Amino acid sequence: MTHRAGLILALMWAAGPAAAVGLGPLNADGVTMSDRKGFYVTLINDDRRPDALRLYAIGYGDEAAQPRVMLPSPILTLPANSQRRVLVIASDLSPGETFRFRVCAERADFGQGALIHARVCSKLVARRIG
Repeated sequence: MTHRAGLILALMWAAGPAAAVGLGPLNADGVTMSDRKGFYVTLINDDRRPDALRLYAIGYGDEAAQPRVMLPSPILTLPANSQRRVLVIASDLSPGETFRFRVCAERADFGQGALIHARVCSKLVARRIG
């Protein structure tokens, strides 16, 4: 292994845990009889240190903000190697409507020197009957 390749591997290893953010489930759908549908998603910090994670809702196939989606907070700080269950609520559902959106998580303080900007999104579908 050359010196350059070893340096690249060392940088990737050092940056890997710092970019570790997870969110699950990756897909979920649910039915409601009211104008709101809640989903639990699990936010994961796999880093060896506490980290602030940004949580936000966007369109199912685009980056448009989704104001009908209620989140507990845009920034959540998780301890090292931990998980937190978060309630996400789709609101203002009309009778018979199917509302598709994504909830995404990423590091809140993505630094200028970081090699990887990791973002993970859950695709959620809320259906109102009646």
